[in-house]
Parts: sequence; C-alpha cells; structure tokens
Amino acid sequence: MSEHIRDVLVVNRRRQELVTRILQDPDLRLSLITEPGCLADYPATDAMTSVTLVDDIQNLDEVRRAVLGLMDRYTFDAIVGPAESSIPTAGYLRSYLGMPGISFDVAQAFCNKSAMKARLRSAGLRVARSTLAPLDGSVAPFLRRHGLPAVIKPAWGDGAANVHVVRDESGIADISRLGGPLLSNDKAPFVIEDLVEFEEEYHCDGLVRDGEVRFTAVSKYLGPLLRSKGSVFGSYTLPDDSAEAKELAELHGAVVRALRLSDSVTHLEIFRTSEGLVVGEIACRPGGGGVPQTLLRAYGFDTWEHFLATELNNSLAWTPRPANGTHLWVMFPVRRGVVSRVPDADVFTDVAAVEQLTIKVRPGDHIGGMLYSTSMAGMAHCRVDSPDDVPALVRALSERFTVEYEQPQAAGAA
Repeated sequence: MSEHIRDVLVVNRRRQELVTRILQDPDLRLSLITEPGCLADYPATDAMTSVTLVDDIQNLDEVRRAVLGLMDRYTFDAIVGPAESSIPTAGYLRSYLGMPGISFDVAQAFCNKSAMKARLRSAGLRVARSTLAPLDGSVAPFLRRHGLPAVIKPAWGDGAANVHVVRDESGIADISRLGGPLLSNDKAPFVIEDLVEFEEEYHCDGLVRDGEVRFTAVSKYLGPLLRSKGSVFGSYTLPDDSAEAKELAELHGAVVRALRLSDSVTHLEIFRTSEGLVVGEIACRPGGGGVPQTLLRAYGFDTWEHFLATELNNSLAWTPRPANGTHLWVMFPVRRGVVSRVPDADVFTDVAAVEQLTIKVRPGDHIGGMLYSTSMAGMAHCRVDSPDDVPALVRALSERFTVEYEQPQAAGAA
C-alpha cells in the first residue's frame, strides 16, 4: 500500500466494472454519487467512504451542489464517470473544479450525439445528415421535416439503447406517442438521422494518451447492429496489416483529433457504404458486449484497466501483445418471455474454435423490459485461423445454441 491513499469520486448509474476495480485497490477510497433506483445494484456500499443519492446524475447543478457538500468533508483526487450517462457530468465537475481529466467540452462532444455530429461534420468527416428534435412534442413534426426513412435516438443515450428506425407515417405516429417505445424510456432532446444504407459495419477500439492514438484495434461486426436485434450478434478482429484495417485506423485517428481527446480509451462505429466510409458514433469509454474480453485475448489490452488509469490520471506502461489468429465473440439473442430450456454448458465442447462459453439465462427466468443491443442469452469467445473461417463457425454455433420459452413473445414487441 502506498503512503498516500487517493480519494476517488465516482458518478454513476449502474455500470460496475470500475466500481469493482476501485474497491479492490487498497490505495483508493471510493465515494459514490448515484440515483435511488440504482442503489440496489451496488453490493458493497459498506466498503465505500460515502454514498450520496441524487434524483438525476445528468442534472449538472444538482450533482454540483451534492459534490460541494461532500467537499466540506473530503478532498477528491480524481472524478470518474464510466458511461455516457455520467461522463459529461464528470467532465462538468472537472471543469468547474479545475481538476485534471476529460473536460466538459470534450465529454459533451463524445456523449451528446448532436454535438458530436456537428463537430465531426465541421472537421470534414462524413456523418449522416441529422436534425435535433428539442422537445418530446417535437418528435413528429421534426421527423416529417427531416424526411424518411430515418433513425431517431436520445441525444444523450447509452450505446444503442432506445434507437428506432422510422420508415413511414404510421411509424411517426407510433414513435411520437406518449407511452410509446421512444418516449416511455427517454426524454428529449432526440437526434434524427438519415438511415444510412450499408452492408458492412466496423468498430475501432483505441488508446489515446497526450492527444496521440497509441493503439488501435479494428474489428468487423458479424452484421449491422440495427438489424441484429433479436439475432446472433458479435464481431471479429481484422489483421492489423490489412489494407482494410489500416484505412479504418486512419479514420479513427482523424475522429479523435476532431473531438480533441487527450487521454482515454475509445470505441468508434464506422459504416462502409457504396460511397465510402461514414462515421457512426464514437465513445470515450470501453466498448460493450464481448469487446473488452476479445481485446484482452487478442492484444493483452485491458480496456477497463486503461480507462481507469486515464480517469485517475495515472501513467500505465503497456505494449500490445498480438496473439495468433482471428478472435471473435458471438452473442446469442434473448427475447421476452419465460425461459423454459437453455443449452447445456458442454454444448460446444467438441468445437475447438470455442475457447469460452458463458450462459446468461436459466430456466424460469422472466425476460422483459427494454432489450438492449447487448441483451443476451449467452456468449461464446472463439479463435479461428482467419476472417474467412468466421461465417461457417457462426452458422454452426447459431444452430446449436437455442433457447426455448414458455410464453410466446408479445405481438409487436421489439
């Protein structure tokens, strides 16, 4: 244990990866700001220095006042925000208090999808045409003004949560009604974008230090994200020396420079269209799903360790250790209903490419509520010789991993 124990303030809803790591570090003391409805997600509040509840962690003034009250008792060495819902708040607090780390201006550019697109567009990077619907009541008229087909999502949403495709007038009526799939889960502002026609989608995951991209891993999704809900989903690494990976890594660097990121990890989504590459969105936090574990297996790159280091303003010596082969994660879908049967744990024991299988559901589980892009029945981590081997493996795994339900999925459920 070091002579100086650092006090860390974590602003967070439910993301647990960094909370767990901070609590396990004897040189760190954790103070938490969260919302009442999220408190049950924290099993170790007795190990925290303090726990403060606010109505909304995205209410900057409410959180600011709570932090000023805490500062009467504690001197914080670092402020940590682990997800889109709290990264801007953490940035605002750093800017307000003059603390090191991602500032509010940069955090806003990464987490406010409207601001992000505006900044990328001004830097000359290709993004989808977008419109901001400022109020809940603006959804229908602004969708008509923007034109269809379109994608609508919360300006401050987490990942792919609550993202909807609207194709016609009936879709406008459904998506704009109170209690509908959009407004029951989030509130305005909403970003409306052109529905980009593409067949290939990628992600780049990087490490940025002192304003320079020190590492980039390029991966390709098994299928487009928006079309993968309810079906098998995942991604696989591309060879670093391939022309495809080099082209995408170069675009990743341009996006990082445009948003003026100094220190963090990144997760960038890119589409390949008939007219070239189009930037989707970028986050200054680790990717979700099976991305972190795949990067650890493929490169020895622990995205959460590096993210925490940048949040704590620590230097972390690391050199990529590329492993042989193509690494992939395959996520098996889950749907609403009551689970009646799941595959046995040994379902893939005779498949040499499958190195790890995690099953997330059990018979009797009730599946309901909002299903996210990362909602799953299970996940397999695999390694094959080359990207050419991926499609056949995914087909074989999909045929074997089936989940049965006692109750059918409700009509019209997403």
